[in-house]
Amino acid sequence: MDTLQISPSILHWAANQCGLSVDALVDLLECPSKHEALVSGQLTIKQIEKLAKKTHIPFGYFFLDTPPQTTRSSIPDLRQLPNPMPLSAEFFDTLDDVLRKQLWYLDYLKEQGADKLDFVGKFKFDQSVSIETIAADIRDTLNLTIEEQKKCAKFESFFTLLSERIENIGILVFRNSIVKSNTRRGLSVNEFRGFAIANNYAPIIFINGKDSESAWIFTLAHELAHIWLGESGVSDIPDKQKVDDYKLEKYCNQIAAELLTPKKLFLSAWEKLPEPKIEALSREFKVSQWVIARRAYDLRKISWNDYLRITEAGGKIKQHKGSPSPYVIYPIRNSKRLTRTIVNAAMSGNMMLREAASLLNIKPDTVMEMGRRRSI
Repeated sequence: MDTLQISPSILHWAANQCGLSVDALVDLLECPSKHEALVSGQLTIKQIEKLAKKTHIPFGYFFLDTPPQTTRSSIPDLRQLPNPMPLSAEFFDTLDDVLRKQLWYLDYLKEQGADKLDFVGKFKFDQSVSIETIAADIRDTLNLTIEEQKKCAKFESFFTLLSERIENIGILVFRNSIVKSNTRRGLSVNEFRGFAIANNYAPIIFINGKDSESAWIFTLAHELAHIWLGESGVSDIPDKQKVDDYKLEKYCNQIAAELLTPKKLFLSAWEKLPEPKIEALSREFKVSQWVIARRAYDLRKISWNDYLRITEAGGKIKQHKGSPSPYVIYPIRNSKRLTRTIVNAAMSGNMMLREAASLLNIKPDTVMEMGRRRSI
């Protein structure tokens, strides 16, 4: 098959869009014997089609002489792991999808005459306000008691309770493990665990569903702290660093820890509960053993070596079992609050079914069925 000469600058641009080197980009074509030719831009039509599909870059872009003037949505990169992997096309496509939904919701809120949410940016990141004060304000605003938290049967039920209380006050909570509804494009926990977008009318929290159920809870609390501080950003929340390089992330971690495991109650429970204390406290507060171990280390109840031993023992992400109904999954992926608003607007004739389906990344028939079920 005839080869075409593609501009090397286009290959470099395409590689950069995916967070790859040019060598790694052409390796996607699985033709090691032709590596040098491919790197120089000598590709067949089929190879260009394959690259376009694998990189999610429009086919026609590969025939340009110079890279297109495109702009990507972005939020502050607050990830703390040493040399974090570049944010991928999957991340940026997820961010764009969430921002598209937020834009629609902001227009909707404007039509409804909605007021600003006074808790967004209520406290500033200057550490002049105590961690305990901020965490208590969050818990009071959510109307969440420690008794309700402890009564939850398992991690997922506490996550559901916490996310519902968060959505009740106007924050949109998304949890997804794939890009939109594309099961072939999974999100990576090694890349990010969550992000927050602090907006005065429609703040957003996104949770990477590929993570473990217990990890969802701390990520949710961490991103919630970002909203209270009015600071947007993408986070990875590492578990084996002794010193946090980013003071903002350390501050949000401390707020999240105090929100989920209030210091006074934690220390009291530490003295009362039997060994193994880490497991017992994890069950008591419905948070991961990593959160308990980190809290115990910060409060000088265990050594750093003990902390590392505990996190090493429980470091693997458990696979989620079962396959819930799509009518359960779609509202979780798209924020239950937002899904309910969109479906109601479509069913009442205030927006077209096609537009509703496009926003939710589902089919129009599915929108109709969700409206009939009235179970969001």
